[in-house]
Amino acid sequence: MNKISISHKHSFAKSTAWSKAEDLLDGLSKDYNLDIETDGEGNITFSGSGITGDVEICSDYVTINAQLSFLMIAMKPIISSEIQKKLDEKFS
Repeated sequence: MNKISISHKHSFAKSTAWSKAEDLLDGLSKDYNLDIETDGEGNITFSGSGITGDVEICSDYVTINAQLSFLMIAMKPIISSEIQKKLDEKFS
């Protein structure tokens, strides 16, 4: 399977959660050379070589969804683990 979907609860104001999500993606963008776009309404999209996805920021949770290319499927456990680690660091 080439999809990753990870949700994490938070207790921050939505604006704070938005800022934390942007920080999280800044770190991931350096690791995976991602381009990041925001709509200002609670959604952030990202894309790079072999990975695309979005971040949804709600009042009490944040969800990261990613779609991996065929060549990136082997990296799925590493990418998933790194996303979970960064979510734990930023939102716990």
